[in-house]
Amino acid sequence: MVTKTNEAPQPSAPASAAPESLDALMQEATLLDTSPIREAEAGQAAQLAEVTQSNEAELYGTLQAVRAMAFGLLSIAVDPQRMGQLANVWNDMVLKSTASAGAAVLELHGITMGQVMGRFGPYVMLVAAVAPPVMLTKQILTPPAPQKQAPPAPAPAADGQQQ
Repeated sequence: MVTKTNEAPQPSAPASAAPESLDALMQEATLLDTSPIREAEAGQAAQLAEVTQSNEAELYGTLQAVRAMAFGLLSIAVDPQRMGQLANVWNDMVLKSTASAGAAVLELHGITMGQVMGRFGPYVMLVAAVAPPVMLTKQILTPPAPQKQAPPAPAPAADGQQQ
């Protein structure tokens, strides 16, 4: 009679050499998932990205328009040197980063730039209509700055030596 012992089968490869991690398998399964729920989630994510891009573009355009109106008004009362400094500060790069940040805030609150302008657009237009006469009135009512006089030149010393 031959007795057989049941030994545990030996793995062909060590456990650390597993072909794929559980995370990788989960990611692959997610990519292969074509269930209606998964497709709806993907569609919502794409739609949200599109809304965010649209908000950013609309906000950038609005900021450009506000800058153009403000600079036109400010040029009435601000000297050209300071206008140049303002132009350096409020350049397109600043407006783009501001629009990007603004779009993120709109997304956080679940609103669009169209909704913001639909609600507050009339107020923006009121400010745009009132601002030019206000700026001109300020310019008319502001007294001119006193002329600075050059300091008198030092008088030469009586004996020809410098003091």
